Amino acid sequence: MQKTTGFFLILVLIMSAITACDNEISVAANWEEVVIVYGTLNPEQAKNYVRIQRAYLDESIAALSFSNTQDSLYYDSLDVKIEEYTNGKLTNVFTLSKVNGNDIGMPKDSGIFYSENNFLYELSDPIKASISVIDYDYKLIVRNPKTGHVCTGITRSLGKPEVSDPINDIYSNIAVNVQKDHTILFRYQEGKWVRSYSFVMDMRIEEYNINNPSVKIEKIVRWNMLTDLRTINLQGFNINKTNTQSANFFYSLAGALDVNPNVRRRLIDFDVKVYGISDDFNTYISVNKPSIGIVQKKPEYTNMTNALGLFTSRHIKTFKNQTFNATTLAQINLSDITKNLGFVE
Repeated sequence: MQKTTGFFLILVLIMSAITACDNEISVAANWEEVVIVYGTLNPEQAKNYVRIQRAYLDESIAALSFSNTQDSLYYDSLDVKIEEYTNGKLTNVFTLSKVNGNDIGMPKDSGIFYSENNFLYELSDPIKASISVIDYDYKLIVRNPKTGHVCTGITRSLGKPEVSDPINDIYSNIAVNVQKDHTILFRYQEGKWVRSYSFVMDMRIEEYNINNPSVKIEKIVRWNMLTDLRTINLQGFNINKTNTQSANFFYSLAGALDVNPNVRRRLIDFDVKVYGISDDFNTYISVNKPSIGIVQKKPEYTNMTNALGLFTSRHIKTFKNQTFNATTLAQINLSDITKNLGFVE
């Protein structure tokens, strides 16, 4: 009995000590400067851009309350530079300038986050593509002059692909066909340091209503011809061959255009873009793909030091204003998928 009473008294004392403690739980960690960086360098672009923002959190007010405030997302001033290394030797230092993307045709989507300005850091100097015996590395250095915080990221530029079929720098021969299981052959030499490729066709289509034929509208319809083609290795210069189904061309048109007996459409031309991305860019995309399992939490992936985000490389080769194959219109009007879309000469 005495043992039972003694145990009960000890339990009461422990419970009293627990309830006497401060039971407030802090959900916000101590303040820490967190820089968010996203940038992809492309040697085919005249200018390249890096987005640099800040993470924010308040202990007493919901984060959403600050989402539409400029100071919550952007720094007042930053020193941003990119160092160029040729085969490991420093050869250039570039200073990036702060620009407003809204003023240069790169607007930020409106939503819950501040979008009145879209501040970016512009590199107006050219990026060089890695070639057979020369590699170019680019190191991003971001410094906050107010706090002294420095973050860095480094990426190696990608070599360009050499596409031979079904399009190249001399001609285009993309011939779709309604025959079942018809495919189009793609043949290309891989660029150096590229992990995967995607081929995309953007078709320009003119349409008008037969009741008002003078008013014409131009639309862009995208056909994802090939997606996430893994390269043989990162050294480049391997010849890769693959095929894509013609049927996906017709499905792309049908998915983007409505059937309307009063509408007529005409093929104008198209662009083909060949997207090559780096190994870490490919990893970033893979990590952030939608989860189909029970566990929805995503692991964080960053290649930045003292920051979060991604500083990487890509190579986009574009074949612009290509002419459709002479048989394309006939095949569109023969296909059960697209014959009711009103395409004419």
